[in-house]
Amino acid sequence: MTRDAMMFLPAKVVEGLLVIACSSLYTHIFVEGAVTGFNLTNTTVQLIYLILAGWMANSATRYVGEEYRADSGRGLFSTVSTIYLGLCVIVAAGCGITAVVTGNTLYWGGALMFCSYTAFQVLNAALIQLGRVKASIFWSLTSASLKLAVAFALVGGKSNYPSAFPAIFANTIADGVAAVGAVFALGLPAIVRLRCFSRPLLSRFLKYGVPLMGVSISVALLNQIDKYLVVGFYGDVLYAYYSTNNSIASGLFTMISVGIMRGVYPAVLRAWRDGGKAAAKPLLDQGVRLYLLIAVPAVAGLTAVSLPMSRFLFAKGYEAGAPVIAYTALAMLFMGLTEYANKAYELEQATVHVLQNSAIAACIKVVSSIVLLKALGFTGGALGSIVAFASYFFITCVRVRSRFLFRVPTLSVVRIIVSAALCGAAAYGCTLLPLGNLLRLALACVVGAAVYAVCIIASGEGREEVQAVLRRIRK
Repeated sequence: MTRDAMMFLPAKVVEGLLVIACSSLYTHIFVEGAVTGFNLTNTTVQLIYLILAGWMANSATRYVGEEYRADSGRGLFSTVSTIYLGLCVIVAAGCGITAVVTGNTLYWGGALMFCSYTAFQVLNAALIQLGRVKASIFWSLTSASLKLAVAFALVGGKSNYPSAFPAIFANTIADGVAAVGAVFALGLPAIVRLRCFSRPLLSRFLKYGVPLMGVSISVALLNQIDKYLVVGFYGDVLYAYYSTNNSIASGLFTMISVGIMRGVYPAVLRAWRDGGKAAAKPLLDQGVRLYLLIAVPAVAGLTAVSLPMSRFLFAKGYEAGAPVIAYTALAMLFMGLTEYANKAYELEQATVHVLQNSAIAACIKVVSSIVLLKALGFTGGALGSIVAFASYFFITCVRVRSRFLFRVPTLSVVRIIVSAALCGAAAYGCTLLPLGNLLRLALACVVGAAVYAVCIIASGEGREEVQAVLRRIRK
């Protein structure tokens, strides 16, 4: 399991860096209004995906392994394809009507983005569950690279481009190409037939996934409501600063979480099917420890270098939102831990409790974000995220203990936190040196990483991971 996670993680970190590079490029080639237009469209697409397609995606991921063994996935992928086409028609109709009524053509672009984004998210998850790791990594990196390259090509290398459509088309093309690649990697042309749509399988999807629709709405509010509140309170320019800085931490942490989870969850799911709680819990414990080993120093490092990083990556003025990077990183740490805590509910198919917990946290997010935005300015939205995600984590921990909750040895947690604190202190010290911004940033990253590596290895905490990396290098 650790080997799978260590394979995914570097690829996902690279993908996260490409996402950061993409955000950086967009601030330089688009005017602030176009950046706002794209970020709002992208946020809305993700919101619609969670609400309308999240139940299907979660159900397909849950059952693809056993259905593939039964009939090579013919019934599952045919059923998923039928549902997907229906959702695309619904979203296209809704976006088209909204575009006509409002006169905002970005809604048409949003419909295109939804179709390609949803297809790749569902198919990529299937690749992971079926063990097609290399294909998943290749097409994920291809998608991230194309989002960067196609946008630059569509604006002709210009700066201050006034429209968000080149960015929208770039994301649509990138996810579309990756989705087509995943289709062939899974061999779907040979097995998918609409006539193979399975009503019994749809019933299983609905039983498992419908409670997750409420979860998806709550999670969507948790993840996105602060952005809508910022643009509502402070307008397009400050929203551009907020959302772009937010994308640094959220993008990097999403890749860390996904990279580790996709190495861990398939093993946990197999263990659960074969041996139940006794077999699955130790693997879940290992996964959480590995997550902390990577995520805690990421929080410390991003907090230390948030200002020079924002200055380096983005156009002038965006550094006003630099604190958002640090706040979002801490919030995302709690969100990742909550995903592991929720696995007990998911494995036992008791997702109604996830709905209850996430709904409470969503209400906390709305209230705390409004209060902190009014009290502290536009960066207060990210502090509201910390309050909400931390609350979500602690509420889930309290309630899930009656089933089972992961456990990480206290000594391991202490070693990781102390090593990460030293990493952050060293990195921050480098940002105070009387050097150029880029040199300070580069030195802070190198020194911080080196300090953490030395501390974690000297403490004995990273021994297993180092051995896994060395074994892979020798091969």
